[in-house]
Amino acid sequence: MAVLALALDGIEDEKLIDAAVPRAPHFERVEVWCAYGDLAMRELEHQRERHGRPHSPPPPPKHGPDPDRDQAEAIAARGLELLSARGVTARPRVLGDRDPGHALAAATEPNVTLLLAAGHRGGIGPKSVGHVARFVIDHARGPVIVLRL
Repeated sequence: MAVLALALDGIEDEKLIDAAVPRAPHFERVEVWCAYGDLAMRELEHQRERHGRPHSPPPPPKHGPDPDRDQAEAIAARGLELLSARGVTARPRVLGDRDPGHALAAATEPNVTLLLAAGHRGGIGPKSVGHVARFVIDHARGPVIVLRL
């Protein structure tokens, strides 16, 4: 089953959805994905590793409501509303991991085409997209369409 997945982040969602609407009829299913994770902790670990410092202990498990997940669910729900207003039916999917890039790449499959907004940086080449988009582009198991903003 061919699936079109829109990776929403709450920033340029309307542009991404406008790009997805003409593509949607070519897929059997449309999904709205929103990934969340502790990106700040991952960046801290990267800096520690880069400078030869030991890793910090893992954070304690969260109890109670998770504001990151709640925000991701709200972004996915808003994406569903925007698609529905344009006549496209979709399913939500919230992905959690230490890093949104890892969550998105791990969720991809060969039958899933991921539509990803990227390109907030100028120029061309590998440095022209952010590190989350770069990770997804390099590690996704299915095709990735990059929408340059």
